[in-house]
Parts: sequence; C-alpha cells; structure tokens
Amino acid sequence: MKSIVRRDTGENYTAYLKRLAEVEGVDATDAAALRRMDRKRAKKTSNEDWISPSDAAAEITKLKDGRTALAYKAENAVDMETGAIVAVTTHGGASSDPATVKDTVIEAGLAVAGLIAEKTLEGKYEVHPGGVEEVVADKGYHSNDVAVGLAG
Repeated sequence: MKSIVRRDTGENYTAYLKRLAEVEGVDATDAAALRRMDRKRAKKTSNEDWISPSDAAAEITKLKDGRTALAYKAENAVDMETGAIVAVTTHGGASSDPATVKDTVIEAGLAVAGLIAEKTLEGKYEVHPGGVEEVVADKGYHSNDVAVGLAG
C-alpha cells in the first residue's frame, strides 16, 4: 500500500498527506504530527483515486482481518465428482462474488466441454449436451441475478 499513487496528481501517499497537512496548517516536516493528523482524518482509499504504479490491474481491497492491501481475487471451479480443478480465474480484488461467478462458470464450461465429448458411431466427437449441469457455491455468491443468469 505504500507504493500507491494518486491517479489525478501522480503523488505518493506521503506527498499527498503532506499536502493535506499544509492545507490544514499542520507542520508537514513533523512526522509525529503527520501521523496524528492521518489517524484522525476519515480514510477514503478507493480504486477510483489510487493506483499501483507497478501493477495497474491490482485493486485496493479490504482483507478478512480488516487490513487493506493491493490484491487480485482468484476463483476456481472444481469437478465435484473427481475433485479436479477445471478452471481458475482472476478478477480485481474489489470485485464482488456475484459479479465474478458468471465468468468462472463460463470458463469451467469451456474447459469441461472438451473433456465430456463423446465419440459417435462415425468416429467423430460430439459434445455432450449436458455441459455444466450444477453449480455449487457458498452464500457470498448467491443473489437473484446470479440464479437467473445461471438458469439461463
């Protein structure tokens, strides 16, 4: 997080904090005063305002333990019968579960399509019409839009 820069000005977090301190009349050269000011102000670190200079695709996200970090969200699709991982997708770290599940299911369907092909009498392979028949996900992925989309 110390490496992030402002999208609009290109300044790093410390330079941004010093600029805020000068506006508020706090001595920007006093590190202790800067820390006190930073602790008291409302934090608004958003992906619209900040970016990683080394990895623009990484997004600011809140971790389960409450910390904030630059991250990606990795999802995998597993065949429930064999336990084999059939697809792995990555999304921005701030993406919600219902927003990403469709892409993961599509990737799983494409990966499985070649595996479930059946040989016809003519020696050609025909894709099994069943495809992905069932999706199992934890409660974070459940929404009406997801259920309607997967049913379609």
